[in-house]
Amino acid sequence: MRQRYDEFADWYDTYVTSGIGLPFARSADRLLTRVLGPGEDRLCLDLGCGGGVHVPALRELGWQVIGVDISVRQVEIAHRKGIASVVGSATRLPLADRSVDAVATVMTTTDFDDLRPVFAEAYRVLRPGGCLVVVSAHPCFGGAFVERDADGSCVVHAGYRSHQRVEQHPLLGNGIRSRVGVVNVPLPVLLNALTGSGFVLQETAEDDGDQAIPDLLGLAAIRPLTTEPNQIN
Repeated sequence: MRQRYDEFADWYDTYVTSGIGLPFARSADRLLTRVLGPGEDRLCLDLGCGGGVHVPALRELGWQVIGVDISVRQVEIAHRKGIASVVGSATRLPLADRSVDAVATVMTTTDFDDLRPVFAEAYRVLRPGGCLVVVSAHPCFGGAFVERDADGSCVVHAGYRSHQRVEQHPLLGNGIRSRVGVVNVPLPVLLNALTGSGFVLQETAEDDGDQAIPDLLGLAAIRPLTTEPNQIN
């Protein structure tokens, strides 16, 4: 994964900060703002931060931000923007237990073959009562097997139910997913990975776009004050 993203890091940063991916990134920021809420100078981990495209939205909410990403080149881009970030794996975060107040992960769920260990690590580094926020392509309407038409309607093709990595497919378009591949994540897989890691789902939301069918799904979940997470076998 690291080498794939390193190769396209500079292209992707331009794509989401000034290219055709910018409106989508801003929509994700607005959804992030709705489900995360104010930081009051507390610490938030941006998990899979990339070049830091969503860090300004977190800072505007009043969060202090530390980013982690597997891609060396993307972390270099984040450093160039003055963003505190480190290279690390989402399943082995370079952070201590109970060290952050929130974890935000934006447009990353389709990068991981297995979400359970990713969410389990988020649980580990969160303080009890802390919040995990997930903003993702909508599993029902924005997955690898969904075809949109000009008015925003969609057709869900065979394959939606399959939890699988897709490297090549006509519906991947010409963005980052056509370059690095994508994991198709059905809605039950996403939700079960979240609750199966010990989180309590608190809020769900969809994007505020003009189209009749949403592109994005937002989830907010809490690490309980006392309950320990389920064990991963």
